[in-house]
Order: sequence, then C-alpha cells, then structure tokens
Amino acid sequence: MTRQRLKDLASLSSRKGRRQNGAFLVEGVRSVESAEAAGAPLAEVLVAHEAAETDRISLLISRLDARGVPVHRVAAKDMARVGDARTSQGVVGVARSIVAPLAPPDRRPGEAPAASRVLVLDGVQDPGNVGALVRTAAWFGVDAVLADANSADFEGPKAVRAAMGGLWDVRLSRVDDLGAALDALRARGLALWGAHAAPGSSVPLAEWAPRAPSALVMGSEGHGLSEASRQRLTGGVWIPGGGGEGAESLNVSVAAGILMHAWVQG
Repeated sequence: MTRQRLKDLASLSSRKGRRQNGAFLVEGVRSVESAEAAGAPLAEVLVAHEAAETDRISLLISRLDARGVPVHRVAAKDMARVGDARTSQGVVGVARSIVAPLAPPDRRPGEAPAASRVLVLDGVQDPGNVGALVRTAAWFGVDAVLADANSADFEGPKAVRAAMGGLWDVRLSRVDDLGAALDALRARGLALWGAHAAPGSSVPLAEWAPRAPSALVMGSEGHGLSEASRQRLTGGVWIPGGGGEGAESLNVSVAAGILMHAWVQG
C-alpha cells in the first residue's frame, strides 16, 4: 500500500477527511466482524501482518474474501498511521458513508415506508454518547436517527466504537437546519416529543403514552433542547428521579434508553 493511500486513509480520522472521501474507519476485530456480518458497505480492510496469523482474523479474512472485499496486509507501523493502535487490534475497515439525507415527506410507489419512530439528536456533542444512542436505538428497533449539525459525527472513530454494530441496523441522517427537518417530520404526521430534565409543562414518564409515528428529541448534554426544537414540540416528557442531590441529571444516552423502552411499547 502506497504512502499516499495510507495518508488518505489517515485523513478519515477527521470529519473533513470523511466528508471529502465519503468514507469512514471501522476499527477493531469485533467492529469489522459486525460490519461484515451485517453486509455493511466495506470498501477495503487493512490487517497487520502479525494479526493475520491468528485463527479469528484468518476466518474474518476468509469471509471478506468471499464477499470480494479487498484485504491489505500491512506493517504494524503503517497500521498505526491509519487507526488507533490501542483499539484497532491490528484490523481496520474502511466503509463507505452510510449517512443519508432526510427523505422527502412523500414517497413514490415501491419505495420503503417512511420511518415511524425517529430519534432526533439536538446538539449531542459527545461522540461516545452519539454512538451509544445509535446502539440503543438499534436495540429497541427505532427506524432512524437524525442528528443536527451541532451533534458529533455518527462516523467518527469514537462514535463508531460506541455504536457497537448498531450503525448497520438503523437509518442515519444529518441535517444542517434542524427546524426545517422537524417541520418535515411533522408534515409526515409524526408527533414530536422532547426529553426534558425537569417537569415544567412536560408529562412524567409513567403518564407518557406516545404512539407511532413519532419522534423523540434528545437535547445537548449541557444545554438541553434548542429553541428550534422547543418551538415545534407536540409535548415533553421527563423522568422523575429518586430525590438524590448528588447528580443533577441523567446522562443523555441513559435517559434516552429509558424513554425508548417506554416509547416502543406504545
């Protein structure tokens, strides 16, 4: 593999590089195994010479070969230039971008049905939280996850690791204008529910009775929901705590997991 190609792949660690190349890194044996099993759009896979000798990775290489995915055996020092040596375990995949534009409100005959449950990320800036939210959404069978421009990149290395394969099981979209995106969801008939940290005009979780189609909007870790979201909500929901004074609020991914469990029961 040429130095220029290694340089191009290393650029995928940055958001700019991912956008320019329309691709992202999938680091680690387990992550690449999940991608292969899900039929993810893997463009190529790099394997360190030493790692290729293990039984587990030899089997993975065989499966990739059967799918026609190019596998490049590289020196450990070259692998370190591309991915995080601590997390890659000698295996780094390159996948084509899976983030798609928000679909139009109307669909043509034969097209897939519109999502009936959409998780919306409003300024969720920590990539670990973004990945965890995608993983949780996939677990609960949520149809799509939509993020605004202020949220961390779905395809950043930390988010990909935290998603633990959930990336391949849920539709992902990113929008520059969150208000317009929420208006588009409303035009499809989705109710818009926002997660709040305090009661206010929101209903407590035990009284929340969402029905599909609907969207659940999770705000940023530090500031909650943006004005663009608050102005468009059908209503809000909050999770009562046990009265402890040590914690100000739940982590956004934990709160979303609790809410999604109730949401999909509706």
